[in-house]
Amino acid sequence: MVARTFAAIEEDPTVYHTMNGPNEFHVIGTMRDWTIVDRLHRIEAPTLVFRGFYHEATEACVQPLLDLIPRVEGLVFPNSSHMPHVEEKHDCLAAVGRFLAKYD
Repeated sequence: MVARTFAAIEEDPTVYHTMNGPNEFHVIGTMRDWTIVDRLHRIEAPTLVFRGFYHEATEACVQPLLDLIPRVEGLVFPNSSHMPHVEEKHDCLAAVGRFLAKYD
């Protein structure tokens, strides 16, 4: 799945480059100033926010989500970076399963 995604972006990077730019570290695309922080309080659904400990989306980056989404749970996967669902698949899927089970 991950390899297919990267292959598709490589085959036709038009959308990625338009929205983001050449990569996540040099954002010059149309999304460079995009934010919904001012609307996070309007999210009504229970929300699970997770990240890998080694991801560039640091604690400070995700804190507005944790502070402003009314029914939010936050989770950090200690041995992951960008893709906990791949890097810590078992633990990540178990955590998502537990979260969903609360609202089944």
